[in-house]
Amino acid sequence: MNRKTKFIVLSIISSILITISPIPPLGTCLGQENQAHLNSGEKILRLVLVPEQNVFEQRRRYKYITDYLSRKMEINVIVEFMANYGETTDAFMEGTADAGFFGSFSYVLTHAKAGIEPIARPVWLDGSSTYRGYIFVRKDSGIETVKDMKKKSLVLVDKATTAGYIFQLFYFNYHGISKLEDYFSRVLYARSHDAAAWAVYTGEADIGGAKNHIFNRFKEEYPDFREQMVVLAESTDVPSNGLAVRKDLNPAIKLRLKNLLLTLHETAEGQKVLKNFGARKFIETTNEDYRALYNMVQQLGINLREYSYK
Repeated sequence: MNRKTKFIVLSIISSILITISPIPPLGTCLGQENQAHLNSGEKILRLVLVPEQNVFEQRRRYKYITDYLSRKMEINVIVEFMANYGETTDAFMEGTADAGFFGSFSYVLTHAKAGIEPIARPVWLDGSSTYRGYIFVRKDSGIETVKDMKKKSLVLVDKATTAGYIFQLFYFNYHGISKLEDYFSRVLYARSHDAAAWAVYTGEADIGGAKNHIFNRFKEEYPDFREQMVVLAESTDVPSNGLAVRKDLNPAIKLRLKNLLLTLHETAEGQKVLKNFGARKFIETTNEDYRALYNMVQQLGINLREYSYK
């Protein structure tokens, strides 16, 4: 199987799993010892994630973090994958989640609706703790400007993402396009960043929007993707997916979570966890770190408390 075929097959599998398969809680993958504690009624910390990329890979990476936190806090940290970004917000509004790793807009949205508090975010192996949204096309599409995009198809990720919706909305609004559905022949939502990139690469859509880290990873891993795809626009930097907790979480648990993440790089055990997770360390994160995104939201006239992401 060549690289191009392998990429397409993996992307198809990822897209199908994200859109139609129920994702069991990561707690079902805990070791027997931890599962026994769960069954005995020991305290549980419910942490939610959205499947922004291949769910198997995402599950594997976050398991290193949650297993570490479970051991150190003597609490079962159980991860539950949400079907989409909006369900993450719903979980906190309904009181069924304690913590979660949030993209920047899903954080800002849930902060406004449910009062969650940011704790920390990762610094990735390339030294970045931020990401950007991209707008991209195939090189052979003939699309170079916004004018060229009229009546073409657009694929985005989800209405509760920065890199896969808010940035594109902001960009096209700046160019005088107030309603995407009126300008493009159709607007699709892939529900994950890798699925959006794949849709443009395979010709299912003409223009796409997604997170730069995932797009650039595909460029590194798949030479044909690198040769065929081109980025036309990119957003300003926003904080990478960070951990936030519900506003009424026990202060002692909140502080313990924060300290464990911020000192993870200081021990051999923690460094191993970080290596498997794919990060250098975690850094402290506050609501003010999202200022650039708040400005973008304000310019779009979005009322966060009333915003509909469905």
